[in-house]
Amino acid sequence: MKSTSAFLALLLPTVLIAQNPSPPVDIRQLMSASQFEAAGLRKLSEAELQALNSWVSEFAVKLVTASDVSTTPAVIESTIDGEFQGWDGETIFKLVNGQIWQQSSYQYHYHYAYMPRVMIYRTDRGYKMKVDGVDASIYVKRIH
Repeated sequence: MKSTSAFLALLLPTVLIAQNPSPPVDIRQLMSASQFEAAGLRKLSEAELQALNSWVSEFAVKLVTASDVSTTPAVIESTIDGEFQGWDGETIFKLVNGQIWQQSSYQYHYHYAYMPRVMIYRTDRGYKMKVDGVDASIYVKRIH
């Protein structure tokens, strides 16, 4: 987790530059000369370097956009909006607080309940969801 945070911190200037296309991102400014050489990037043509720079910019934006750790609390308590019938692999859960979560670990479990309370909490491996009346919990990811 610390290495991901450090990587994001290094790429944040790249993201800001990527969102404003002038001046362009240059991988040579993100790496030391020895890192650039050791990675074998010196042999790339200018067009290949531009393509790599574009990819790094797009990747950095995706990383920052996908990282919801800073915007999602460690614990969320809410209620499923409507019927709950368990989960079956990629089940989507709409909560009354407006959030939408999707099952991210494969499991099957049937349990019917109408508007059960849920608790979603952060773990080292992502978020887990616990539904009232169900002994098992599953990994979920926030999609809205």
